Amino acid sequence: MTDDDVARPKAAPRPEPRTAIQAIDRTVGLLDVVAGVGSHGIGLGDLAQQVGLPASTARTLLASLVAHGLVAQHATSRHYLLGSRFFELNRRFVLQTDLSAAAAPVLRTLWERTQETVHLAVFHGYRRVDIAVLVGPQLLTIDPTTARFVDASATPPYRTAAGKVLFAGQPRPDRLTMLRSAPWRDDNPPDEAGLMDAMDDVATHGFATNLEEEAPGVYGVAAPVRDHTGRTIAAVCVGYPSVRHTDAHAASLRDDVVDAAAELSLMLGADPGRVSA
Repeated sequence: MTDDDVARPKAAPRPEPRTAIQAIDRTVGLLDVVAGVGSHGIGLGDLAQQVGLPASTARTLLASLVAHGLVAQHATSRHYLLGSRFFELNRRFVLQTDLSAAAAPVLRTLWERTQETVHLAVFHGYRRVDIAVLVGPQLLTIDPTTARFVDASATPPYRTAAGKVLFAGQPRPDRLTMLRSAPWRDDNPPDEAGLMDAMDDVATHGFATNLEEEAPGVYGVAAPVRDHTGRTIAAVCVGYPSVRHTDAHAASLRDDVVDAAAELSLMLGADPGRVSA
């Protein structure tokens, strides 16, 4: 028995489910505590006490978790934190479930905060498809519950805020291929080079707007949802009536949308340094 084992009084064990494999029960208890302490982490003694383990036992289990990337240890404080492998595991979990269901709490919070119509959009081939919609109190000119953009020849994506984000998220060669081959209808097609530059700006700034470019009376702002590779896989968008547009309202909506998209990106394992939540 080490000094660590007797130096601290043991707390009552956490009310965790018990199985036939004690090591797994103890490991899950350690992970639960580490996950709950936040970015500052927790020291070995406090962690062992909260789980109700001898410090030597906790140290042995934590060493294995660190080796597998599930737990990390701060270089200076030696506190324990969740490891980066959880980002990858969480990304796989979200991708195995319905993205719209996984995003539902984030979208709901955005809807409650803005009181405007909220979309989650993805690319399906050449088409932008809304996979989740929360309708705001003031209906838009386009009913978002029926305008799902399933027609391949529908409005080009660069005419909508969410579409711009999705289009800009593609590499430039892929954008050019889509532009030259997609069956979009556009009575006033943009200059190809100018459009590519505009999409580069969207990718750089991390958001896009739509100022009645798709339909009269409809404004919008969107931001990209990224996965662990940095690839844009979806767009969070807020649409609102033009009569409500002011510079202050637009700026507030932009910040809210960018924050929501960043939160969802972090859920998918995106690099925290590339999102602004």
